[in-house]
Amino acid sequence: MDRAPERPPDDATEGKRLRLRYAGPCVACGTNLAKGSEALYYAEARTVRCLKCPDRIADSTKPSIEGGSAGGSARREFERRKDLRQTRVKERFGNRIGGFVLAITDEPQSTRAWERGAVGEEQLAAALAQIPDLRFLNDRRVPGTRGNIDHIVVGLAGVFVVDAKRYQGLIEVRDVGGFFDSNKRLYVGRRDCSKLAENMTWQVEAVQRALDSAGVGGQAVIPVLCFIEGDWPLLFPPSVFNGVRLEGKKSIRKLLTFDRLLDDVVIDRFVGILGRAFPPK
Repeated sequence: MDRAPERPPDDATEGKRLRLRYAGPCVACGTNLAKGSEALYYAEARTVRCLKCPDRIADSTKPSIEGGSAGGSARREFERRKDLRQTRVKERFGNRIGGFVLAITDEPQSTRAWERGAVGEEQLAAALAQIPDLRFLNDRRVPGTRGNIDHIVVGLAGVFVVDAKRYQGLIEVRDVGGFFDSNKRLYVGRRDCSKLAENMTWQVEAVQRALDSAGVGGQAVIPVLCFIEGDWPLLFPPSVFNGVRLEGKKSIRKLLTFDRLLDDVVIDRFVGILGRAFPPK
């Protein structure tokens, strides 16, 4: 479950040569760069890179990339809010009456939304795990922001940023404009979800910057909204809204496997780059 980040710093996108104040891994090859060593620092992507990366991409001495726990940060936020409410209620009414109040009342919708988000991410990760030749990074922190990316997926068909949503209702693109003005909006039931697509922009840009800083720019990053629940029209279901792919838990399999653009070596390299640039949250 993502949060919109603060605007990234207005530094140049080109790497700046400097001596590192802190040790860290090269985003391209994974070599650990010691404090005080010279390297290229990419301010917007918050990554560092060797001045001359070794030709080999990885070797057995480099640690594997942690896949992350799908929905982990959303579930932790749900538990934090739940515990905070329990504490407040019991402080106000006492343990006995407070316990009774908690037993007969539901958590606020704003709290339950975090649990729903966590379940959606978990279900999508389980579905992705059934797709062969696919690598994915779950619940990734975006350095320099408060935001996170639900899933970064790398496979034969390319690189995808996937946002899992567990909404109910008919998924459709409606034109709510007037007779002369078109104004297409994404709806799930009665809910205008157009901002979900807008929120994908910063996530795609962050992933693209990380790849660029590692010297593999030019690789398209495809944004995807995956609706875990919800209903699709029988005729002409929407597939794209404002450049963002619209998929379900089943249909996303075809999107992620339709093309064969990357080979295993490139997939491993991209997963290494992105796993180092976006640690588990």
